[in-house]
Amino acid sequence: MTDAACPLPRTHAHASVGAIPLRLAVPAAGVRGTVLLIHGRNGAPDQPHMSEIARAYLARGWRVAAPELPHSAVLPRSGPPSDVTLAGHAAAAGQVLAWLRAEYPDAALALAGHSMGGYATAALSREPGLHHLLAVSPVLSGPRMLKARRALGPEAMDELAREAPAYRAELEHADATPALAGSVAPAAVITGLEDGLVTPDHARAWFAAAPGARFFTALPGQHHCPEGSDMAQALAAALTALDA
Repeated sequence: MTDAACPLPRTHAHASVGAIPLRLAVPAAGVRGTVLLIHGRNGAPDQPHMSEIARAYLARGWRVAAPELPHSAVLPRSGPPSDVTLAGHAAAAGQVLAWLRAEYPDAALALAGHSMGGYATAALSREPGLHHLLAVSPVLSGPRMLKARRALGPEAMDELAREAPAYRAELEHADATPALAGSVAPAAVITGLEDGLVTPDHARAWFAAAPGARFFTALPGQHHCPEGSDMAQALAAALTALDA
């Protein structure tokens, strides 16, 4: 699922972590910390729902590090979208996380992820010293994803197998619950009440698995990529709960 792109606000620098392009945005004054903003499957840093998250962090003095992760259909130079997997997405995000630790060794570090990026956030959540976790429409387990996809009908299942066969196979067993259950970082979850891909129950399971869970909301009228004024308000409340 993709949206028309809009620019990542106040982008001042570009970098690369190996073959992964990285967009860096800094707040107008004073940096409180760095958040690694992890997009979902077929996502990109400058999609409207991702920019919504970036703006919320920038307004609170957080540097935003937003990588263009491999195998996204909307990032032509990222490699074949058919090769995407949850494990590969999390591993690529982990490379960027390690780079950020080395580049900004004294900065507070947080993770924020959308959809498959929420799975990566959970998978990386036991990294030491994380300030907090923010998950938007987050994937926790493959079987839950398959249940929702099957509810959309056989055509949706066939499409998934055709578009990303390794990802389809991985969904039979992938589960970030053990990793998230070992995290000590405060966590917040925002989801859309109408989301049919990562259902509200799925998002709530992500919240329930996080020992540091502090804030959960399911926004009426919002789907898989929440944005707009109610999303901005939810982000403000979530970041307040996380002391961000």
